[in-house]
Amino acid sequence: METTTITAQEAVKALYDAFGKGDIPFILDHVAENFSWFDPCDSSIVPFGGIHKNKSGFLEFFQQIGSSTDTILWEVNDYIGDEDKLVAIGRHGIRCKKTGKEAVADWAMVWHFKDGGPSFGRSYYNTSAFENAFR
Repeated sequence: METTTITAQEAVKALYDAFGKGDIPFILDHVAENFSWFDPCDSSIVPFGGIHKNKSGFLEFFQQIGSSTDTILWEVNDYIGDEDKLVAIGRHGIRCKKTGKEAVADWAMVWHFKDGGPSFGRSYYNTSAFENAFR
């Protein structure tokens, strides 16, 4: 039986599609057990800021996003990279549940792959926009 290998872009696109549908279990099933995610926001202001280690930490990251914000915009516009490192570019808008303030930021997310799957990721965006929404 022939196995099908998907590209890094296809893998990340599937993760983003799952995020857009709120299918966090799919995301957790498709990253490495020791996967880490870094969000550059100040974690003393934005609950989901900082480093999130392992699948349990990544789950906590999504729980923090869901409990503190409503997503008002989610779009992915481009992918750049190869099989070891992929950069995705898009826009994300939130409404902070605590303050009612909204923020929209252009972002770039870098995904590192090891053994055919995502092993580390981090985002780059205007953190002050999100942090101000929480103040």
